[in-house]
Amino acid sequence: MSDTSQGNISTIQKRVVLFPEAVIILDLKCIITKADKQTLAIFGWDTEQELIGKSFTDFCSDEDKQNLQVTLQKVISTGAITNVQYLALKKDGSMLRVSFSGSLFHDIQGNPQEIVCVLHDITPHLSELEQVREAQRQLSEAQQIAHFGSWEWDIPTNKFHWTEEMYKLFGVTTLSDVNNDSLMAYVIEEDREKVKIFLEQSLQEGKSSMDFRVMLPENNKTQWFHARCKTFFDNDHKPLRMVGTVHDITHDKEIDQVKTQFLSMASHQMRGPLTTINWNAESLLQQQSQGLTDSQRKYIQELYNASKRIVQLTNDLLTVSELELSRMPFKPENLSLQKIIKRVLEDLQHTITDKKIVLQEAYAENLPEIQTDFFLLKTIFQQLLANAVNYTPIGGSITIKVGIDTTKKNMFLVTIADTGYGIPISEQEKVFSKMFRATNAKANVMGGTGLGLYIVKLILKLNGGEIGFVSEENKGTTFSVSLPFVPTNLSNAIKLS
Repeated sequence: MSDTSQGNISTIQKRVVLFPEAVIILDLKCIITKADKQTLAIFGWDTEQELIGKSFTDFCSDEDKQNLQVTLQKVISTGAITNVQYLALKKDGSMLRVSFSGSLFHDIQGNPQEIVCVLHDITPHLSELEQVREAQRQLSEAQQIAHFGSWEWDIPTNKFHWTEEMYKLFGVTTLSDVNNDSLMAYVIEEDREKVKIFLEQSLQEGKSSMDFRVMLPENNKTQWFHARCKTFFDNDHKPLRMVGTVHDITHDKEIDQVKTQFLSMASHQMRGPLTTINWNAESLLQQQSQGLTDSQRKYIQELYNASKRIVQLTNDLLTVSELELSRMPFKPENLSLQKIIKRVLEDLQHTITDKKIVLQEAYAENLPEIQTDFFLLKTIFQQLLANAVNYTPIGGSITIKVGIDTTKKNMFLVTIADTGYGIPISEQEKVFSKMFRATNAKANVMGGTGLGLYIVKLILKLNGGEIGFVSEENKGTTFSVSLPFVPTNLSNAIKLS
C-alpha cells in the first residue's frame, strides 16, 4: 500500500473514532482485503480473517447484489460515490440498512490500487423516521376528522408553516403563501381587532385563545373558528416561535344559537305566569296574614321564596339569551356609580343585616358620571354584590371601593372584596363560564344559578369594560371591574336613542 493511500486510510480511521462507521478495503476485483474493528462490531463478525478474501457483494441481500456491483464499478470509473443505501447481511443472517460511500485510491505512479468503503448503519434512524412519519399520518387523520388545523410561526424569520387541514379550513391551496396579513384577509372586519389582540397577548403573556369568524372565499360563507396558541421565548424573553391550533366550531355555534333562541322564547313565556304567582303569594302574606295559621303562613312563605328564585333564574336566562343573540337593548344615559351601588345594597340590606356582615364603602371624591345603560350597569353590581353577600359567612366583611383606574385612560375602577369561601385554585379558570359554580359554593349555598359572573362578563364585553379577580379558598375573593366613562363597544346591542 502506498504512503498516500495509507495516510488517507489513517485519516478515515481517525474519523471512525468520532462516528460509528465501518471501513472496509477492497481490491479492484471488489475482494475484501482489510476490515476494521467497527466493521466486525456492526456486522457481528469475530475476526477480520472471516471476511478477507471474500467478495464484498457476498455480504448484501440478493435483491441489492446487482445494484451494489454497479455502484462499485462506478467507484472504479469515476473515483468516488457517496450515500448509496442497501441491505447488508450480518453474520447471524439478519439485515441492516446501511449507507455506502466509496473512494478509489491510487499508488505513487497514479495507477488505481484499491477501493476504500465507508459504511454507516442507518437502521435506527430509519426506524425513528418511520415513527415520525406514522405520527404525522395519524395527526393528519385526526385533524381531518376533528376539523383541527395547526400552524407554526418562526418569528425572527417571519416564516409560517400550515398543516394541510389549515389550508382546507381557510379554503386555499397548499401553494398559497401564508402569513399574518393573508390570514387577516379572511377574517371578517368586525373580528380583525380581536385577532390582533389575540396575537399580541400571546407575544406578551405566552398564550392566548379566542373565537373568531372568517369569510370563506369559495362560497362567501361565514365560519366560526376557535384558536389557541402558545409562544416560546429565549432566555431574554424574546419571542422565537409561536404554535397554535384552529378548530372549526361553526356547528357548535349554530347549535348554541338554537338553544339560546329556545331559552329566550321559554323565558319570555314563563315570565308572565311566574310574576303572577309571585305577586299573589306576596299579597297573601301581606294582606291576609291575620287570618292565616302558622302552617299556612309557612307554606305561602315557601311558595313565595321559591317563586322568587325561579323568577331570578328566568330573568338571568333571558338576559343571557338577549346578550348572546345580540338583542340586548342599550339606552345610554348619565348615571352615578355611587347611587347605583347604594341602590343595589338597599335591596340586599335584609340579608346583610341577618348575616351580621360588616360593610365598608369608599368612594373617591368628584367622580364623573358614567354614560351607560341603567339596567345593564345595575345588573353588573346586582350579580357581584349578591355573590359577595351570599358567599360570605355570618360575621364576615365586604369592602367596596370606587375610583378612577390610574392604569387606563377614562376608566373607572370598582373593587368588591369579601371574606367569603373563596374559589379553589383548580376551578378559577372556569369562574366566568356559563352555569359554573365552585364546589365549595355548592356545598355552602343552595340555589345559585351559575349565570351571574357569565352575565357580568358578557355585559362588560358589550360595554367595553373588563373584569378580573384574585381569590384564596377560605379567605375570600376580590373582583376588580374596569368601566369606561363612555361605552366603547356596542356590537352586540340594539342601541336606543
